Amino acid sequence: AGDDPAAAAGAAAREAAQALTDMADSDGAPAATYVSATIDPEHVTLCWLGDSRAYWLTADPAGSVRLTKDDSIAEEIVAAGVATVDEAMASPQAHVITRWLGADLPDPEPHVARFRPPGPGVVLICSDGLWNYRPEAGDLAGLVMPAAQTEPLPAAAGLVKFAVDRGGLDNITVVLIPVPFAAE
Repeated sequence: AGDDPAAAAGAAAREAAQALTDMADSDGAPAATYVSATIDPEHVTLCWLGDSRAYWLTADPAGSVRLTKDDSIAEEIVAAGVATVDEAMASPQAHVITRWLGADLPDPEPHVARFRPPGPGVVLICSDGLWNYRPEAGDLAGLVMPAAQTEPLPAAAGLVKFAVDRGGLDNITVVLIPVPFAAE
């Protein structure tokens, strides 16, 4: 609607949190991790809480990067220099999240970041049901690029199948968005 993408993204996350809070009852409070991307011709605006991730994938896997940081015990102890990534991920508390949407975290503070794509590529949004099996951006790009640039739906289905075939131990959510958008 012409709003600033960063402000709109933060507002949407807070509204989603309120919707989950409104659903809470005596049986408990629903909660969720969250990641969104708003894409315009020049930028990708990301908003997230928890350990759902966004990646920038390119045809050359070396140009692919993770765009978000997890709100998790593992990420926090690595950032603090207490453990290496391998040590942190081996911890039983590695996947404990420190931010989320839900009634049990009434005032979530979502992260909002802007990314300027350096050229053609694909934004991948996914849950840990995928990235647990391939956390590195280059490895994920190797699974779907360059097909994801022209056929994102079959490429996304391929990533879901990949995660299921590896065990599918968590929810698996995958969205691929080619940038720039293909002309129709």
